[in-house]
Amino acid sequence: MKKILIDTDCGVDDAVAIMIALASSELNVLGLTTVNGNVGVEQVTENVLRLLPSLGRGDIPVFRGASRPLIGQPHHAEGVHGRNGLGDVELDDAGKPLEDTGAPEGMLRLARENPGLSLIALGPLTNVAIALNLYPELEELIGEIVSMGGAIGKGNVTPYAEFNYYADPESVQVVLESKVPLTVVPWDAAVKMTHSEEEICALGFGDSKAGKLLLDMHRPLFSYIEKVYGNRAAMFPDPLTMAYVVNPNIATQVLAGDLTMELADTPRRGASVHRQGNRLELVMEIDKAGFQSILLRIRNLT
Repeated sequence: MKKILIDTDCGVDDAVAIMIALASSELNVLGLTTVNGNVGVEQVTENVLRLLPSLGRGDIPVFRGASRPLIGQPHHAEGVHGRNGLGDVELDDAGKPLEDTGAPEGMLRLARENPGLSLIALGPLTNVAIALNLYPELEELIGEIVSMGGAIGKGNVTPYAEFNYYADPESVQVVLESKVPLTVVPWDAAVKMTHSEEEICALGFGDSKAGKLLLDMHRPLFSYIEKVYGNRAAMFPDPLTMAYVVNPNIATQVLAGDLTMELADTPRRGASVHRQGNRLELVMEIDKAGFQSILLRIRNLT
């Protein structure tokens, strides 16, 4: 069983990725850290504190992290994920407490207790960069980082940049310069696997509590995609990433290489420049049937 720590800016697709992790016997979720991203970190933290008990896992510790990127102003995506980041679905407050220590300290604690753990980063890499800077021993304690972010082709925030890496490109560069093994699932993989609203509904999620939550959270996202692209559909960047963690064999195209972040204040800021090397692996495409088989596990959650 793979031990994982999830770093999240909990929006709709993050929530689905967390569901996948909790529904998969291959993974042992040790904790979650929260970071500014899709919405502000206070709302992100509230989302996680409400989501975990609703899925029967109120025992998992949650550590609040960075409220802003290393440099510059925060960027949010309420227009995509709804005002509260969860498609404006209001989850009950179960009174789950937040851990006393912050995200970097939480990462260090869990890594010391579980050397070799996998860090699954679903949002901007701010917490990860800060933790690596504060606690250099994490470079040896963390077995791997799997990050959803970047775009080799067209971005989703600018023509060049994907949201997570655009939100804090300096933190991405810090992680790239570390020694921790790194796998990146870029926006390109999500674009290659669009699901129409009809496809998602046909999977039968409405028959379970967690499945119904998935559908309810996606309503504003369907409307946003319809407004921008003309059809009611959704991409699953974070769930794709988590499904890959569950079973790397569902990846059908993986490239070795290196990335350099565009950090200058130009229209290309936040772009991920792919070049030759062996620093990381890029998961460029994932098998749709394989992904769906893992996504459907959500129906078995409470």
